[in-house]
Amino acid sequence: MPGDWHVMSGGKKRGPLTEDQLRRFAERGTITPDSAASRGPDGPWFPAGRIPGLFAGAPGFTVPAPPPIPVATAVPDHRDGPLEPGPPSPRQDEGERLLWQGRPSQVVNLGKYILCGLFFWLVIPVFIALWRWLEVRCVLYEVTDQRFRITHGVLNRRMDELELYRVKDTVFEQPFFLRIFSLANILIASSDIATPRAAILALPADEARRLRETIRDRVERLRDRKRVREVDYH
Repeated sequence: MPGDWHVMSGGKKRGPLTEDQLRRFAERGTITPDSAASRGPDGPWFPAGRIPGLFAGAPGFTVPAPPPIPVATAVPDHRDGPLEPGPPSPRQDEGERLLWQGRPSQVVNLGKYILCGLFFWLVIPVFIALWRWLEVRCVLYEVTDQRFRITHGVLNRRMDELELYRVKDTVFEQPFFLRIFSLANILIASSDIATPRAAILALPADEARRLRETIRDRVERLRDRKRVREVDYH
């Protein structure tokens, strides 16, 4: 079996995988004959049970070659228009669409940078400033048509997810310090036990307003689709 495998397992996309990793997943039951598999990250997808020798008793199957990689792909600019669904993210479930992706501004560290600059001759403040820059640079916000994700961490990476249909309220916040730089925060309250509150920090104010409206719209669509409603008991 050729290498560079990608499979859908447990609602998540895994890959690239070697042949040995693919076999171990099959032996442990992590993937089943009905799991979607592909030789490349963009498909074509087919049932894993059709891969020769992966599952006992499975029929033979000629694995299709991955599609050619395009030389260039146009990326839509959302700065002056509404946010529209984009191409699927490599880490997203099949059918899930990326609506927005961004990082916080380094302005959130401005006070620390100034303080470290005043004492740069001590050398240690230089490393403190570099570490704070890395911490903010490693934060990634993602909003799909189903979920909100925060990935953060410099050495140890962590990804927190929030199902959008669980969102109870969103707040557009613009403290005085951020207003000076035309930045704003989006605060999110939810019924999720693991992530009752989340925040998207230090975005350009206009982009934050559009993103908040996009989140509200997706929340209502998902609630209608799943036929759920948030009810508070006091």
